[in-house]
Amino acid sequence: MLAFAAISAVVIHAGSKTTAPVVKQFPLDERVVYEIPIGMSVPTTIMFPSAPSALESAGITAKPETPAPVLLSHTPGHHYLSVRALKPDAQATLNVIWKNRTYIIRFTASEKPYGSVTFYEDRLAGRSPALAKRATPDVLLELLDRAKSYRIVRDQYPEAVQQIEHRAPPISEAVTRYKEFSVTVEEVFRFDPEDTLIFRLRLENTGDTEVAYQPQSLAARIGSRVYTASVSDASGLIPPHAGTTAYFAITGKPDGSRANLSVKNKFNIIVPRVTRDVQLIEPR
Repeated sequence: MLAFAAISAVVIHAGSKTTAPVVKQFPLDERVVYEIPIGMSVPTTIMFPSAPSALESAGITAKPETPAPVLLSHTPGHHYLSVRALKPDAQATLNVIWKNRTYIIRFTASEKPYGSVTFYEDRLAGRSPALAKRATPDVLLELLDRAKSYRIVRDQYPEAVQQIEHRAPPISEAVTRYKEFSVTVEEVFRFDPEDTLIFRLRLENTGDTEVAYQPQSLAARIGSRVYTASVSDASGLIPPHAGTTAYFAITGKPDGSRANLSVKNKFNIIVPRVTRDVQLIEPR
C-alpha cells in the first residue's frame, strides 16, 4: 500500500505554455475504468464525495525523491488528491477504496491534461430511473440549445463549457453516404450527467428531387448497436442540390441504462426516408 505523505507544493515550470484547464465530472461506478490524462507542469486534482478509506497504486509515489512515473499529493482524511506526471510517457494506476467499493483510475501523461475531476455519488447509476430523471424532454431540449450555442459561449465564457466534451470528427470518420445524399457529423457534444450525445449534422442532397426523412427516427450506429434519437431538431427535408443542418441526441442504452459513449467513436448516421403524400384539391 502506498504511504500517504502530504506534499506542500507542486512545482510549475515557469514560462510553460498553459491552456484553459479541462474540468470533468463522472458518476461513481465500480464497473468503469476511468482514463484520466495528466500533465507534467500542472496538477490534476481528483475529488470524491468524502475521504477514501484506502488507496492502492502502481507507478505512483508520494515522495519526489522516490523514482516513479507519477507524483501523488494526498493527506489522509481529505476527500481530494492531486497527481502530476514526472515523465512525458508516464502511466500509472490508482485503485481508490471508497465505501467498501474499488474504483480504478488510470493516469496517462498528455499535452491536454484534465485540471480537475469530480466524482459524484449516484446511488441509481446505471439504472433507468436515474437516467430518466436526468434526461427528461425539457432537459434534452435545454441540452440541444447548449450545443447550438456552444461556440459563442466558448469564445465569450470558456469556463462555462468546460464540462461539455466536444469533438469535430475528421472527414474520414464523419461521412455516411446514401444513394442521393450524404450525412456529415460536423460536431459531437457529450453531456455526462445526462449520458447524452448531441450531433450536429450537415445533410447534402446531390439529386434532382427533395429527400424527405423522419427527424424523430434519426439514429447513430456504433459497431453493431443502434441508438435512436431521444430528441431531434431537424426539418425532415433536404431540398434538391442543397444542404441543411440538423441536430439530434442519443441518450443511454436502448434498455434505459447508461451507455457512457465517447465522442471519439465512429458514428454511422441512420436517416430513415419517407415518401411524402401530396394531396390534390380539385377546383370547385
